[in-house]
Amino acid sequence: MMKRAAIGLLMLWSAAAVAQAPFTIVRPQDGARVREVVQIRFPIRSMPQGGFVGVSINGKFVEAVAPAALDTDRERGHYIYRWDTKRLNVPDGEHTIELTLYSNPEGGSGARVLGRSSVRLQVENEIKVPAEGIPLRYRWTPGKTYRYDLKATIKEINEVQYSGLTPEETILNDFSFKGDLAVLDFRNSLGLISWTPVPPGIEIEGGQVNVITSDRMAPVYQEVETTGRVRYQVSRVADSQQAEVYYYWVEDLPLLPPRRYKPGDRWSATIAINNPLRSGEASEIGNQIPVAARLERFEWEQGYKCAKIVYEFTGNIPITLDLGGVQLEKPKSIVRREVYFAYDLGQVIRVKTITQLEGRVRQESFGGGFGGPGGFGAPPGFGRGGGFGADDEGEMRGGPRGAPRGGPGALGAPGAGGLGAPGGQPGGSRGGFGGGGAQTGARNIINRFSFEIDMKLFRIL
Repeated sequence: MMKRAAIGLLMLWSAAAVAQAPFTIVRPQDGARVREVVQIRFPIRSMPQGGFVGVSINGKFVEAVAPAALDTDRERGHYIYRWDTKRLNVPDGEHTIELTLYSNPEGGSGARVLGRSSVRLQVENEIKVPAEGIPLRYRWTPGKTYRYDLKATIKEINEVQYSGLTPEETILNDFSFKGDLAVLDFRNSLGLISWTPVPPGIEIEGGQVNVITSDRMAPVYQEVETTGRVRYQVSRVADSQQAEVYYYWVEDLPLLPPRRYKPGDRWSATIAINNPLRSGEASEIGNQIPVAARLERFEWEQGYKCAKIVYEFTGNIPITLDLGGVQLEKPKSIVRREVYFAYDLGQVIRVKTITQLEGRVRQESFGGGFGGPGGFGAPPGFGRGGGFGADDEGEMRGGPRGAPRGGPGALGAPGAGGLGAPGGQPGGSRGGFGGGGAQTGARNIINRFSFEIDMKLFRIL
């Protein structure tokens, strides 16, 4: 009888142990050196029903997070809170991260603190380099293929001066695809490489999804120096001769003159403003914009030791841009490109470009409102003829008082409004302002366009 009672107590104790675990940060350990995205782990079994965690950095509350917004490692039994030190611009040095566990019982008067756990972490994103600097060279290793993931978004903001109307923002295009940079040969200090889009390419325009398949894609071949300078380029047409348009992808590699580089180094350079997935002939190279280049620092990115090179331009582009029927004459422009060059790998692993354009379109008369027949529509497809370009081929040449993130009551993102029906066929024109209101005289329509393109190394094949 005593033995049975002992076994029963043991089973009850085991069940309680399985049901609840101490709330503590399991990883990283106190005093650990960390970089980039840090995984803050704690036991799944420490979270009660309806519970959530509050996150504080250096004694300052950051956010409340429900279990639904946390990553889960079921194999190890951990919830994971991801602290992105680079996105948040966390400076190098010691920082304290604290998690507070709250209960939120149904019908209760409020959240109750169940436990706290904190660790001191040494953030080390920046890489210290020798006083003489580091040489940067491309490494063209035959047989290597670098697959990149590219995403692009185009937004348009329209404002009628002195009208009292709120500026309208429209997402014109979302574009995503993967692409392979394959090294085919290396001899006489020249690499033979190919750029090939990996189908499918996905374009979302005006709420409609366009899937670009392999028979509409073509590779581009280049002979490239170890500095990144292209000696020769040629393209092979798509397999299907029936395709009206074929697409290709060529990244604008940064040129790296033969020298040693140190943080703060500056030089003059050019960058090409292109569609990420081009259409038409391989001779489309885009307009080269003179930019100021600087090596900002050496830092970790995606697990690689990188030189972060920043290219910037502010001013008027000395041409007239035709963006789907809206002409911007010498538009005001802000261009910023961040390049992460992995110097041990000898390859670019990330290129992030943000371009903002602003121009004015003079209208002799102005109707009563946006939209409707004759209202603004979206420009033709991104990467197709008549898109972002200066010619006809599409080249330019929560806080503690609100619901925790991921929990019930969290706010959803509002949908983006439009400015009329989206544009139709490539090269199609846009309507002017219309709508039948009273004529109010001439107006300047300020058009702002924002292009965001982010290319990251996906994997090495």
